[in-house]
Amino acid sequence: MYNTTRFFNIDDREYALDYHKHFFCLLDEETKAALEQLLAGEKLSGNTEIEHKLNTLSKSNYFYSKLQNLSLPSYRYDTFNISFTPVYDCNFGCKYCFADYEGHKEPFTKEKIDELLEYIYIKKYSNYNKYKFDFVGGGEPLLNFDILHYFLTCVREFDQQLNKSTTVLIVTNGTLLTEDKIRILDKYDVFLGISVDGNKETHNRYRVYKNGKNTYEDVVAGINLLHASDVSEKLKNPWAMSVITKDTSSLVNLMENCIQLGFKRMQMQIVRATADTAYGFSVADLPKLKEHYKELFTHILERIKKGDLSRLKMIANDNDSFGKFFGRLLWCVPVFYRCFAGKNKISVDANGEIYPCDSFNGKKEFLLGSIKNEKDVNHSVFEQAHVCNRTPCNKCWARYLCGGDCYYASLQTHGDINPPTSITCEMNRFFIEHAIDLLVKIQEIDPAHINYLAKLLRYR
Repeated sequence: MYNTTRFFNIDDREYALDYHKHFFCLLDEETKAALEQLLAGEKLSGNTEIEHKLNTLSKSNYFYSKLQNLSLPSYRYDTFNISFTPVYDCNFGCKYCFADYEGHKEPFTKEKIDELLEYIYIKKYSNYNKYKFDFVGGGEPLLNFDILHYFLTCVREFDQQLNKSTTVLIVTNGTLLTEDKIRILDKYDVFLGISVDGNKETHNRYRVYKNGKNTYEDVVAGINLLHASDVSEKLKNPWAMSVITKDTSSLVNLMENCIQLGFKRMQMQIVRATADTAYGFSVADLPKLKEHYKELFTHILERIKKGDLSRLKMIANDNDSFGKFFGRLLWCVPVFYRCFAGKNKISVDANGEIYPCDSFNGKKEFLLGSIKNEKDVNHSVFEQAHVCNRTPCNKCWARYLCGGDCYYASLQTHGDINPPTSITCEMNRFFIEHAIDLLVKIQEIDPAHINYLAKLLRYR
């Protein structure tokens, strides 16, 4: 039998986590000592109530596993994910932008949209009933709005004709929104995300126009125009897409600023950058970042004590750097991959070349295929890049909650898609432990909150 227990302490509270089954509990000193005895193969003696409870858990193989690694399930994805960049350009010159197209400057045309959609819906992935297109990485999608409009029209026609269901997520900087564009986005039922990094000072530090001019006031004007529009609540409530840099002074202020701007949902992502940049994190910066998160957790708990779950609901989603771990622990769902890239997700450029995701576009060594020929798309490299095959992920206690690091971040740091960055590893383990602490404290406040959150995350 293999010991699958992780002990840790937060604020003088002792926890034990079975990191295979995602089972966790709060321990008093006597119970912890007894569990340590049991895990060491010693016979328990003393408190019969504790002995009975721990033996019951042991018989159900909690804190133990027959295998060091879980068996990789046979995946059958129900949704196929596609991304492409309508135009390789942006009206912003964000200092931490990681778009790198390596000469890919040709925009999409209507003919190329037709070719792409026929490939997805008819030629290659017709066995799927659900699809998701996202416009997250790369250029500003509203710069080529005529093509975006044409794309949306075609997608809804395919949905109707083929009885498919397609989700579209568009992330914009918000400055190019107009009433006409808003009505069109609403007509075609899109999800919208708007990039905003906090208050005026914080946002303008790195999110600027190409000429260096500040952007915050124009972003807010776009948000206000959206809120004032006579459109669906779905579109009027976009996601706030926020990047955390080394200069982010308060996550509480970041969240509250988004609330003041009218956001009800947000994703906070730690910037993907190396430590030699002005905004990227080094290992030495992590204690400060962790303190920012601890302040945020305290803020969330204080609101929950007053019966207000809105702050937690804002970030309880699978794209927030912390929120995804909260959901995985709540649902006890093991993960084997960092993301869908290269498996049931592809990115297609204007030349028809297929890559694992937007970040890999133009990197020929990761070219999966082309929509212009009949050869099968090669998904094998990324299908094999699960935590059981990634080193040192396959030896880490957090592997089935983490899923590994971003493949592109690994490539940037190590020249290989498999080894994780040390910063990601440390922060993800921190997130897991504090998500457990938060869940237990919410349970102590009101168990009904846990049931509510479980239903909410299942819906999401």
